[in-house]
Amino acid sequence: MVGFRFPSPPLLLVAAAASSLIEAPAVASAFAPLRSPANVCRQGTDLRGGYDSTVGIDPSTPLHFFTTPSNTCPYAARSFIALKELNIPFETQEVSGRTKPDWYLKINPRGKVPAIKIPTEENAVVYESAIICEYLCDTRPDSTLMPTDAISRAQVRLLNDHCDTVLTPAQFTFFMNKAEDKDEELSAGLEAALMVYEEQLEKTGGPYLMGEHFTLADVHILPFMLRLVVSLRQFKQYGLPAEKLPKLLKWYELCSQRDSVRAAALTDEKIKELYSMFLDMDYKFGGLNKNK
Repeated sequence: MVGFRFPSPPLLLVAAAASSLIEAPAVASAFAPLRSPANVCRQGTDLRGGYDSTVGIDPSTPLHFFTTPSNTCPYAARSFIALKELNIPFETQEVSGRTKPDWYLKINPRGKVPAIKIPTEENAVVYESAIICEYLCDTRPDSTLMPTDAISRAQVRLLNDHCDTVLTPAQFTFFMNKAEDKDEELSAGLEAALMVYEEQLEKTGGPYLMGEHFTLADVHILPFMLRLVVSLRQFKQYGLPAEKLPKLLKWYELCSQRDSVRAAALTDEKIKELYSMFLDMDYKFGGLNKNK
């Protein structure tokens, strides 16, 4: 799965001057814990880009969730939603800058967010959003967030693969396209990708993608849908067609009201500011933008 990488530090600094959407500290790759356990001795390091403040913590501390400043990464938002849905205690640790600090590369060699560190499991680390979400569900076997039967679990994974390999490339290629004569073709491609979810809701009867229960199939796509709806309306004057996707739009409204999703969501204004910056720099979204 592709992780979310932010633009290079100089561009981050320019963007931060106009918006608080992306944190740009004096050290381009910095670590900023949001909450620290009391009376815990921290062991600093000499690694490039600050230090790992999770070193030397009490092993009973809840797991650590590594994300971008203000939780702007849609991949990290997936894991955040899962943590909230499962009521798993956690502490948020922000990692900023496109070039990640050495200490974070020791946690996740891929240099991406999200990642989680589990003190109660000898500081084991898990990364990649889909893997994190499944791991979290495995720790809560009574949860309905991941189905228990093999075929339903496979169907969740197939829907999630469709999101990663078909929907998101269609989404970001349409969004980033600057040749207006191609917009109709690209919007049709996006609608074809979304039709898979419309048909899934028809098949299961809803209200969620797998039927009665909110699952990782919903979690996986939601952060991208939240950004898609706002960014395409603002910059492409495009709205999802109600006549083609009525069930998907009803699903979107329902899911948007869940406490976990509301906690993970960015405001419309933050999405507009962030995606305006992406347009200005012709951002590639880790290869998801297929425009030449």
